[in-house]
Amino acid sequence: MSEARWLPVAMLAELAVDTNRAFKVEGKSILLCRTAAGVYALANRCTHQLAALEGGRMRGHQLYCPKHGACFDMRTGTGIGPLGKVPVPSYAVKVADDGQISVALPETVST
Repeated sequence: MSEARWLPVAMLAELAVDTNRAFKVEGKSILLCRTAAGVYALANRCTHQLAALEGGRMRGHQLYCPKHGACFDMRTGTGIGPLGKVPVPSYAVKVADDGQISVALPETVST
């Protein structure tokens, strides 16, 4: 059984619209992607050849890996095209009124 823990990652002011940036959260590299539509969070690791996704080109809701161009839907992590066969883990995001961006990371609960 898994539950999610909401963890603060960054302030909205640290991430300009149409950019992405990786942050360390409890030892995980989480990529925040900000578009005019909102903020999305993905694991910062391309599933094609395990390169970092940070700095990848963003177009609409699509994020392209800077190494080989594998494409993913930043809202869901779903791969688009032949290089994105395996989805990238995605995480729920909320932005507080004060601009604090928090991400829900899964927490495994022992039974």
